[in-house]
Amino acid sequence: MQNFVPKHYLWAVGEGIKACKPGDLIAGRYLVKRDRLLVDTQPEQLPEMPEEISSSIAPYLRLFAYQLHVPQVYGLISSRSSKLSGDIWLLENAPILKVTESLMPELADSWKGAAAMRQLNWLWQIAKLWQPLIAQGVAATLLTPELLRVEGQLVRFLELQPDRKPPNLSQLGKLWQQWIDDAHPAIANFLRQLCQQMVAGQVRHGEQLMGQLDKALAKCGRFYDRHVEIATGTDVGRARAHNEDACYPPDGTVFAGIPGSSACAIVCDGIGGQDGGEVASELAITVLRDKLLQMPLHQANWDPPSLTSKLERAACAANDKIAGRNDTEHRQGRQRMGTTLVMALAHIHELYVAHVGDSRAYWITRTGCYQVTLDDDVACREVRLGYSLYRDALEQVAAGALIQALGITSSNTLHPTVQRFPVEEDCVLLLCSDGLSDKDRVEQCWEEEILPILDGSITVAQARDRLIEIANTRNGHDNVTVALIHCQAHLREESNTLTELSVAPLDVPIELIADSEDTPTAVTESPSFDDANFLPKTELVQPPDKGKSLFSLLLKIVFLLGLGGVYLLIFSSLRWVGRSILPGSRFSVNAL
Repeated sequence: MQNFVPKHYLWAVGEGIKACKPGDLIAGRYLVKRDRLLVDTQPEQLPEMPEEISSSIAPYLRLFAYQLHVPQVYGLISSRSSKLSGDIWLLENAPILKVTESLMPELADSWKGAAAMRQLNWLWQIAKLWQPLIAQGVAATLLTPELLRVEGQLVRFLELQPDRKPPNLSQLGKLWQQWIDDAHPAIANFLRQLCQQMVAGQVRHGEQLMGQLDKALAKCGRFYDRHVEIATGTDVGRARAHNEDACYPPDGTVFAGIPGSSACAIVCDGIGGQDGGEVASELAITVLRDKLLQMPLHQANWDPPSLTSKLERAACAANDKIAGRNDTEHRQGRQRMGTTLVMALAHIHELYVAHVGDSRAYWITRTGCYQVTLDDDVACREVRLGYSLYRDALEQVAAGALIQALGITSSNTLHPTVQRFPVEEDCVLLLCSDGLSDKDRVEQCWEEEILPILDGSITVAQARDRLIEIANTRNGHDNVTVALIHCQAHLREESNTLTELSVAPLDVPIELIADSEDTPTAVTESPSFDDANFLPKTELVQPPDKGKSLFSLLLKIVFLLGLGGVYLLIFSSLRWVGRSILPGSRFSVNAL
């Protein structure tokens, strides 16, 4: 069967592109469609690769893990090959609408009229990216509106902007202030207060900013009805004698319910041959499922950092169970069994994805199909370290060799990846082993085989069966395992007018509150929840009486001064006693 060759639309950066105009064919290969937007007319050929990685493109490589947002370097058009005045770097996965051959809209242009949760989601993504971009010296990207594009609920960068000097969150707050007037009424006051905190320097780091936005997303998310459907399946394939893959829920299962511990899917691809890989994958499923059942997954226990940590520890526990089995059976080297892992959990208004190895997760919405996991293999490691472009790294002999999997070594050296995604529209998450994902099969078939789930044309079970058939007929070289998670999120009709949100001052716990103009006291969220409707109970925190506080402070100072005098008197007495103790005694001043 003829290999699938997608049409590559590219965004050009560098001095050389400035002299080019629409209709030009650069280096006999790249057609200029419009200003800086090119199409590769020979995508089956490897593009030109640089002899060394320059400082201008290194951040793109080191941010490879954030490929949902950051375009990647496709290749180079050197001035030598193009006869232009300078080099041109080509970026793929840029925010380009292929149908119209134009750029996706700027976030600022799409902001007005967007739903409250979508606006919060866009801000949350920017907050999440702040620290990684600071580390690579390109956080100025987040302060440049024309570089911030949107594709549905996803924030995408046109290119990366180098920092002239390290920016701060105060500057980001000033940019966001420009969007307050067009913010959804439910979050306008929240955004105003948050920007004030940022500009004043009270919000000092990205995690603190994410914490504020997380609370806002959780509040908005409670006005949505949510439903989850899961279908799983595994097949031995056309070339293998036995199946080393495993899945949860078990093969052929269809689950329907609400977010929680049961709204989970797991795909494992075993390594180690018969009586090895299949044992490892089943062990991983058993341990992970047991760990999930021990997690209190309900709204009262919503705590993203804690849940992320628990999922990481669950992956490590599965790893150690398999590694222990290897040690008990004295397996060494290639005889040691192991497994990949990709797991998804729907919890309240979020999807959590845990990952080790090269099984993948794809996020499908009405606007696109996005690979959200990064393979733990040699090629991806080379890119993330800034050593080579991805297409160049794929040419290495050991490009696809795994650098980690569950069970091979101790969990001390294991680094599971856990990501989370706010869900504010219907979407499908596909988990699959490489029996399906190899040769870009998902990228080829998602529009015809998965997207129809969102409009009800097919069921998750029908899509699952079709994907397994595609894997067997178009790949066929390996076992195949598929899990589809269909998440539905609909704003309740009676909740069209969301409760207006506000943000608490940073000198008290960062909690969002329902704003009340005639109540001067701060309201914080109580740990207890009303089980009937999962709406948070609140308690009033009375503002302190300044007069009483000052008097209390003076009393404390007098007390501490008096206490200090008593200690000084005791210490002087001990020193005198110490000097009178005879040499060789068991006691000493230090002991006293």
